[in-house]
Amino acid sequence: MEKYGLDERNHIFDEIIRSRRSIRVFKDGKPPKEDIDDIIGAGMLAPYAATAVGDIKDFRRFFVFERGTKSIDTLALLMENKAAEGVKHFEGLLKEKPFMKSKFQSFINRLKMIRDKGVPGVTTAPFFIIVAEIRGIPPAEQESLAHVLENMWLKTTALNLGFQLVSLTSQMAEDEKLMKLLELPVGKFALNGCAIGYPDITPKPTSRPNTQDATKWMD
Repeated sequence: MEKYGLDERNHIFDEIIRSRRSIRVFKDGKPPKEDIDDIIGAGMLAPYAATAVGDIKDFRRFFVFERGTKSIDTLALLMENKAAEGVKHFEGLLKEKPFMKSKFQSFINRLKMIRDKGVPGVTTAPFFIIVAEIRGIPPAEQESLAHVLENMWLKTTALNLGFQLVSLTSQMAEDEKLMKLLELPVGKFALNGCAIGYPDITPKPTSRPNTQDATKWMD
């Protein structure tokens, strides 16, 4: 027997989706670890590319970093170094192709901010979680990671917590030092990550296209 009726389940789900936000400012307090376990559990329930990974059972891993620990300090430094490498790479590219400045400059500025001030979420939230998804053939690991993080995001919202996707994490999968820290082989897993904590500032909803205008029912 279901705990909620269909209308109530549908209303709760719609409310969670509408309430979902990207939180960029967190309070100092740490959520209970039980909540983090529940969020990870939601991520584990996300779809995966069963055809691509075959019979592999441990296709998905989670790594929880907590503020104030040695491991989060190491992670923050590695990601700042990755941002610095990105700045060097794109600035070199612009020297060769200055006409591309309008395309790359805003991204370079973001990398410089990370290099100089640290990675938002990694250095500001009480918990940071890296999700590792095994690579398969055909490659579908990034799609699987997107499903994982969406599940985690919605569960975080349902718990009245804040969530921030940190996309720079996806560029760290070939970093030998990070993969050694995670005890994962380089080249076998794709990564992505998110910050979780109590939201200090909750942004207003962003405008979206009208659904009817964006939808065409095909004959």
